[in-house]
This record gives sequence, C-alpha cells and structure tokens, in this order.
Amino acid sequence: MIIIIIGPPGSGKGTVSERLAKEFGFFHLSPGELLREEVKKATIIGKEIQRYIEKGQLVPTHFVAEMLKLELKGKKKVVLDGFPRSLEQAESIQEIKIDRVINLDVSEKQVIERFAGRRICSKGTHGYHLQYLPPKKPGVCDEDGTLLVQRQDDKPEVIKQRFNVYHQESRPVLKYYQKKVQNVDAGKSPDEVYEQVKKILRL
Repeated sequence: MIIIIIGPPGSGKGTVSERLAKEFGFFHLSPGELLREEVKKATIIGKEIQRYIEKGQLVPTHFVAEMLKLELKGKKKVVLDGFPRSLEQAESIQEIKIDRVINLDVSEKQVIERFAGRRICSKGTHGYHLQYLPPKKPGVCDEDGTLLVQRQDDKPEVIKQRFNVYHQESRPVLKYYQKKVQNVDAGKSPDEVYEQVKKILRL
C-alpha cells in the first residue's frame, strides 16, 4: 500500500506520517527531508536545492522524483509525506501505483499560529509543537535526544510564500488523483486528525 499525505505547510503531514510509521510499520518517505539532507552535505546539488527552499519555492521536479524513486525500490508499505506537490511531480511518478491520497485541509490563519511553536530535532527527522505536540523533556527530541530547533523555512514570511505556492501549484494534484482523494479536517487536534486518517485507511 502506497499512501500520499498532502496538505499546505503546517497541516500535520509529518506528524500523521510518523504515527503511521510507528504504529503500523509504514516506511515514512519525506522528500523534503531527503532534500534537506542533501543540503546538509553541502553538495553542488544541495546548494542549488537550498536556494529554492530558503525562498519558499518548490524544488525542481527532476531533483525530487529521481531521489524518491530510488528510496521506493523494494518497499511495499509506504507513506509519501508531502509529495507530489504539483501536477508535474504527480506525472513524474505516474508508474507508481498510489492507493490512497489523504488531503489535510487547514486554514492559513491556523497554519501561521502553528508555525510559531513548531520545532524539529537536530537530525531533521522528528517534529514537535510546543503547544500541541510537546516533547517529554523541553527542547529535546524524545526519539534521538538531540536539541529541538526552528527551521529556517518555518519563518513567517517564508511560510506565507509557501502557502501561496501550495494553492497555486498543489491543488491540481487533488484533481489528478480525484478518485483516490479523501479529505480530512486538519484544523482539529493531532489525535483527532490521526483518528480520521486511520478510519479512512481502515487501520
């Protein structure tokens, strides 16, 4: 089973994906994290990717699609976190059989409020929120013990740009997958959102 979790920044894609991975053994594949890892390595491609991320723009499809296909090889139970984000990206992986598309719907106002408290571990793999999903120990990741930080692309001005980009380029993805799309009210608490997703997937 291959599932796509789609939604604007701050909708809870990473949180839902992590919980599905932990509880049901899904392989959590986040192209965003793959790209950030490349940036950390400071490769030529990584530096090019960084320019797009810092401006809140979508990274070119060929970077993302090829990295994703390599990661998908041999895996049968996968949750794609935030990819595809555009019609071009959806078409770039058309040979991959997608079973369900979960659309996390949330308002811009709620997104802005959420990012004020959003944190991620230093390894970039586990997400938290100071109000809605706090770590057991303040400032420290529950999973790997690293310090929690605020990402550069989580700043308010970048978030607004990312939200606009989402509505301009990502909505057509829902039309592309319209027969497989299930909508979820992501304005509710993390637990309520997760329960909605489990019911849709019949888990």
